[in-house]
Amino acid sequence: MQTDNSDLKSILDKQNELLEDNNKILHKLHRYELINFWSKMVWFALLIGLPFALYYYLLEPYFSAFGASYDTFNAGMQEIPGIKSFEEFMKAYQESQK
Repeated sequence: MQTDNSDLKSILDKQNELLEDNNKILHKLHRYELINFWSKMVWFALLIGLPFALYYYLLEPYFSAFGASYDTFNAGMQEIPGIKSFEEFMKAYQESQK
């Protein structure tokens, strides 16, 4: 009877060690996932916000200083080879989807 208790106690001790190791690993995974989540949020915020900030702080003063407007900028963009055909392709694609 005494040996059964000692065997049971050793099994429980081993189980306790495994549970503690598992808990440490789970905490590390949770911390990694939180860091990963917030770094992705910052990355996507930069990807979305940086073009707007670039336009507002860098390009817009030049447009206003030279008297250009969005229409002038858009007309200049239309002169880039391939843009007009790309827009026609997208319009045809959208009409075919309807």
